Amino acid sequence: MTILTSLLGRRSASPLERYARIVVVAVLVAMAVDEIFYAVKGWPLHDMDVYLGAAMRLRTGQPLYVPGDVAVDSFWYAPWFAVAWIPLTVLPRLVVAVLWSTVLLAASAAVTMMLARMGRNGPMLALLVGPLLFAVSAGGNIQALMMLSLLWGFNRGSGPLWVAIAASMKYTPILLALTYVARREWFKAISAGLLAAALIGPGFVLGLANAGVRSQAAASLLGSSLPTYLILVVAFALLALAGPRRYSTLASATAAVLALPRLFAYDVTLIATGASETKADGSNR
Repeated sequence: MTILTSLLGRRSASPLERYARIVVVAVLVAMAVDEIFYAVKGWPLHDMDVYLGAAMRLRTGQPLYVPGDVAVDSFWYAPWFAVAWIPLTVLPRLVVAVLWSTVLLAASAAVTMMLARMGRNGPMLALLVGPLLFAVSAGGNIQALMMLSLLWGFNRGSGPLWVAIAASMKYTPILLALTYVARREWFKAISAGLLAAALIGPGFVLGLANAGVRSQAAASLLGSSLPTYLILVVAFALLALAGPRRYSTLASATAAVLALPRLFAYDVTLIATGASETKADGSNR
């Protein structure tokens, strides 16, 4: 099946399905053009500067976490991530910017290609996720690398490590471990939890609990309605545990997105992790 056929549907498909696909593809293309245009226009790498700033604070003996609500420019990842960036603080910003942008763009391309090969709806999913990752890479965010590690590793023996690393940066991806529970892969589920705790734990000693994680620029269900937030997150968590197994990762990833305390458009790319289970189950025909 060609990519074009995957996007627009087979000739044997009903006219309604083909028209619906054409409309969806047109909307996704328009969104992609918009995302890419504004990314290329600016390319600010502000998240990269947040990472460098956190590393510099560690290097100079200052507190890693800045207390209070510091909106979108606050660092609230686990300490190991800031430690990993310390060697980059001795390089000129331009050099770091080129290197980091190259890594993120390569990861975005890899994720897009992986998704495009995942069955009938893969190309459409790639058309949604790829531009979002490209756009967030312009801001320097780790999202593309995180998605690459999850898509590549979630169903492997090393899956708990990748879930734990994602959780140590975005926290709510620990809900992906619910899929391991649903599969009765107890060792993986427990390992993911323990590894995440080991990575995140030192942060509380360094003041993580007081770091700013809220932002009016990135509203979420948590900030809009606590009852709705709890109902939806719990509902998708239960669906991941007790629903059809082929949709368990999709449900747990959706729960992880909804549970985020601040929600950006690119965060929905985490839902694409569900495609990895679909492929693993052989249900991507």
